Amino acid sequence: MKSSDILYLIIQVIAIILISPLLDGVKRIMIAKFQSRRGPADIFQTYRDIIKLFKRSETMPECGTWVFRTAPYLMFAIMATVIAVLPIMHSGSALSAAADLFLIVYLFALMRFVFGVASVDSGNPFAGIGGSREQMVALFVEPTIILSSVVVVFPAGGLTNLVEIKNFVSSPQILKVLPVFIFSGVAFLFATYVETGKKPFDVAEAEQEIQEGLLAEYAGKRLALAHGALILKQIAIVGLFITIYIPWPVVGNPFVSLVLFLIKLVVFYYFASFVEGVSTRLRIGDTRLAASGAFALAFISLILFVIGRVG
Repeated sequence: MKSSDILYLIIQVIAIILISPLLDGVKRIMIAKFQSRRGPADIFQTYRDIIKLFKRSETMPECGTWVFRTAPYLMFAIMATVIAVLPIMHSGSALSAAADLFLIVYLFALMRFVFGVASVDSGNPFAGIGGSREQMVALFVEPTIILSSVVVVFPAGGLTNLVEIKNFVSSPQILKVLPVFIFSGVAFLFATYVETGKKPFDVAEAEQEIQEGLLAEYAGKRLALAHGALILKQIAIVGLFITIYIPWPVVGNPFVSLVLFLIKLVVFYYFASFVEGVSTRLRIGDTRLAASGAFALAFISLILFVIGRVG
């Protein structure tokens, strides 16, 4: 374990946490432009919103237990852990065991579980509906993520470490399985967008229907932490897609790597904001149908890989 890796890991986590509200502000302005409305005052609006929430007093539901009280801290810590193990500035040796692809998928599932349990524990019926919808969306997209990941792991020699996968994708060897890689990437990209919780797949939050049910009972600093955790979740899932499928260009300078990563995030946010700005929320059945198409695409990529190996 190199001391420089640990240093870069710490810098990476702190930098992304501090920059994440800025990226959210950029995204909010993009969506407003696509919807032909004014939107926030500037790209720093999310910073002001979070600071304002930290200054406000908290209210707690009478039926809320320690689960409800600790959930925002757990969600934020889980997403910060995912951000830490992504090999952006460091080689991955500082957390080589935690840089496992499927372990990160489990951490996303843990985040969703904590969020869902906290919403039910609040006693708010809107929050309960939001929590159940969140788990339902997981049934739609998690199989696609896992199957797409398997298709990437097999050509990489069965290695599940993100650093090894990134090195394989960056090498000329990826050209041997390029069609499989493209099919898998498209399916993973769809699942990535759904995981960000944006229209037309924001069935869990649904501000106009269930008053952003998952967060309905939170206030003050816990609401700020919950919002921060959701912003980090968006960056983490997009970052996982970038790490696996768009690792180019590979540079040796850690700070340049971080800048390139942020540029790729902004590009993704631009296209995602366009989709959100011109879309209307899908019903649960329509979401399931779209997710089934993505799963079928991931399955096709697996079949193509197996046929290629047999041939």
